[in-house]
Amino acid sequence: MGNPNWDAAKYRGYSSSVKSKSSREIFTNTSGCHEDLDPAKIKIRESVDSEANPESTPVIVCVDETGSMGHLATEIIKRSLGVIVQGIYDRKPVTDPHILLAAVGDMYCDSAPLQVTQFEADVSITEQIEKFYIEGNGGANNGESYPAIWWFAQNKTVCDSINKRGRRGYIFTIGDECPLPMILKEHIKRFMDVDIQSDIKIEDLLKDVQDKWHVFHLITPTTATEHQGAIKRWRELLGQQTIIVPDHEKLGEIIVSTMQVNEGENLDAVCDGWDGITGLAVRDAVSDLASKSNEKRSAEIVNV
Repeated sequence: MGNPNWDAAKYRGYSSSVKSKSSREIFTNTSGCHEDLDPAKIKIRESVDSEANPESTPVIVCVDETGSMGHLATEIIKRSLGVIVQGIYDRKPVTDPHILLAAVGDMYCDSAPLQVTQFEADVSITEQIEKFYIEGNGGANNGESYPAIWWFAQNKTVCDSINKRGRRGYIFTIGDECPLPMILKEHIKRFMDVDIQSDIKIEDLLKDVQDKWHVFHLITPTTATEHQGAIKRWRELLGQQTIIVPDHEKLGEIIVSTMQVNEGENLDAVCDGWDGITGLAVRDAVSDLASKSNEKRSAEIVNV
């Protein structure tokens, strides 16, 4: 998938058409995981080069759709999707973005804890996003199954950027809670239709995934975040690749800016490229990552 190019005018028209709609009016699927988005029925998702996108880069954006975070999918489809794709084209942190949108919940208690679109480069992805089942549950177990998309990316995607050019893709998970510490083999069988030998610690999974993907988690803080110590836990896992989002309406700008800084661009230049309020939000979110990137580049210079 992902053969056509992004049409900004077409997306603006779509965004305008859903701007005043509620989440329920956009996401009308109330019968469970749509078969087109069901990981158990998906053999593979492909991000492959084409004439329109000769140097494709896979970008996965996975939003928490549980009770406290159900608004995120609405924000993405109404506004942030356009900001992300157009921002990548305009600012060029990577080439030829192929976007896969996913919704995540809780494998321990939800009926549809992971839903995934195709990798797409055009506005047709909105048709798939509208099929999301916004279950809105989650459990009282101090976490959600964010790492499920890591497993999916590692085992059910084929990406030319990774396999042909040795360039990592990007995974952004977005939510307010801790990641659940294990992925159970029974859950992989039930929700991915794959047999594995044993349960997986997310630390072990992360090490494998980071060989092929830049992995980030964006925290949109709520009372659950503080109660669970989610920021501390994510920083234990990802360090400065844990991004605190001061304003969820700036998700798109923060994701694009995170990619720019991660690819080596100067923080001041990145922030100055947005208007004043947005630039401040971006600086708050990615300043720690910028410090890490500077340290990494300095170490690389020393080691030359």
